[in-house]
Amino acid sequence: MSNEYSIWFIPDRDSDAYRRLSSIISEYAEVYDDAPEFRPHITILGGIDRDVSTLKKDVKNLAEECNPVQTVLTGVQCSTTKHQCVFLLVEPTVNILSAHKAMRDTCNIDHRMYVPHLSIIYSEMNITERLQIINSIDVSSLQGTIYSDEIALINTKEEVPDWEIIESYDLSLK
Repeated sequence: MSNEYSIWFIPDRDSDAYRRLSSIISEYAEVYDDAPEFRPHITILGGIDRDVSTLKKDVKNLAEECNPVQTVLTGVQCSTTKHQCVFLLVEPTVNILSAHKAMRDTCNIDHRMYVPHLSIIYSEMNITERLQIINSIDVSSLQGTIYSDEIALINTKEEVPDWEIIESYDLSLK
């Protein structure tokens, strides 16, 4: 069986924005049976099948090159996939796109479309429900700048509640 890992930017866990996003994710997890709770994050790269010891070194190298990232939330959207059920769009800055490209190249993963975002619901709900949620969200209360000061390597092989941080690097210590 293959391993699957993801690399995330994690917003400052002590910030009001992190607490607000965590609260929203938890609220939807309570309402929808198949919507699990998870940490607020912006995926740099997911679906990585690579030796974990090599990947740890790769993520450490990325963290040494990255500074904390100011992320701007620009709107709310949905898709037809479970892990992008309903999400907040993140402005595609040079720092975010560079981190994604660096890890994609390092991990030898073919180019695939990358849309920086911060998911708020993982679910298989139908498209009508997704659109109703989008229309019910007060976007103005969520828009703004989110300070992400951490890069983490996550084991995403198991179900969402069992995802675990393998390594984490504080970008604010530079």
